[in-house]
Amino acid sequence: MFTRSRLPPHSTPRTAKASLIAIWNFELQIVSWNTNQKVNAMIDRSPQNDFEEPRDVIPLPPAVLEMMASREHRLLHSIWHGTRNLWLSLEDGQRASITELGWAPPRASAKASGPIINNGSGEDFLFMHRQMIIMVNETAKAAGAQPIKGWINIPPPSSETNDDGFQIPPVWIDDSDPLSNRRIAALKTDVYYWSRMRWWDREYKNPQFLRQLKLGELGSLLEYTIHNDMHMRWSSVPRDPETGEPVPSGRADWDVSAKWDNPVYDFLGEFYSSHVNPVFWRLHGWIDDRVNDWYAAHQEGHPGEIVSANVDEVPWFEKGRWVMTSDPWAGAKDGHHNGHHHHEMNMPARAPKMQNVEIMEKVSSILFPPPAAASGMKLAATVSERVAADRTSRMHLTWF
Repeated sequence: MFTRSRLPPHSTPRTAKASLIAIWNFELQIVSWNTNQKVNAMIDRSPQNDFEEPRDVIPLPPAVLEMMASREHRLLHSIWHGTRNLWLSLEDGQRASITELGWAPPRASAKASGPIINNGSGEDFLFMHRQMIIMVNETAKAAGAQPIKGWINIPPPSSETNDDGFQIPPVWIDDSDPLSNRRIAALKTDVYYWSRMRWWDREYKNPQFLRQLKLGELGSLLEYTIHNDMHMRWSSVPRDPETGEPVPSGRADWDVSAKWDNPVYDFLGEFYSSHVNPVFWRLHGWIDDRVNDWYAAHQEGHPGEIVSANVDEVPWFEKGRWVMTSDPWAGAKDGHHNGHHHHEMNMPARAPKMQNVEIMEKVSSILFPPPAAASGMKLAATVSERVAADRTSRMHLTWF
């Protein structure tokens, strides 16, 4: 079916780099699979409003929903990902302004040619989301709700009903982005699950594979392979939260008007909204469990070489042979506070103080200037070639 070779279902790449190259080759096969009629048949140019969304089947506890849908947390999640994803593509003036506001990422996660797997940015990815999971489950517990459990295994293709909230939503069409249309359609097929995602599910639990990796390598590989694809596989068409009408291209990055803070805006395919979607916590629970598998694999293969530690009250690891950084980044620091924070009304005892929304709005406007401002700014060629002027965050979850 495919013209390029791909890894056998049970093979173990010898290095993280070899794994990444193999994964990219498979992704290119999927993107170039432009004559397959099954993908064509999946594409729906007029998405219906009758798909039962996860928020209606497995809703977040009210206290968690209120916190995650807040402007503070939307901006925090969006600019944390945005700064590290785009850092090397920004102009010097943009980087200087963001640095002055306290939001310079210590490690970029990507460059024009693809993810950076050897600088520790993958540890930032894993740590920040572990911090989020702890915060959400503490908030749920404080409100008398049960913790949100991550997936043990990635759900296989489901039936016609959405009883568990994990049914794959229909594909939609964005006339401005034919490449992503085909890629997302491929990600949602049964074939993609059985030929790729099931293999990833097994390989990222494989001790022989995991004990070869540094924690940062594992984080980057997870982020730019199965993580991004799970986000888009379980994404529904983005909709205007006021009218309910489809917005196929998604919210423009520069548009952070208050209407997008409505809790119903929980599009899983962009960073301003994905964490409001109940599926987010299931897939990130699966991701977080891979850290535990990685630690167990090294304890067996390299006993005593990884030392457990407590970093900002998050169970973590000391810097060493297999851990690249002693200070994983979860966002702008304010005194001893780092990363995601709680609303005072839902605040567990150990929660740090709230982030400054006004500062984050300024950072967002620097990262994602409106079209009028961007037209007067000399953007790096790699960005202008990859992303339209009115780009959307969905690109960050579909490009690599």
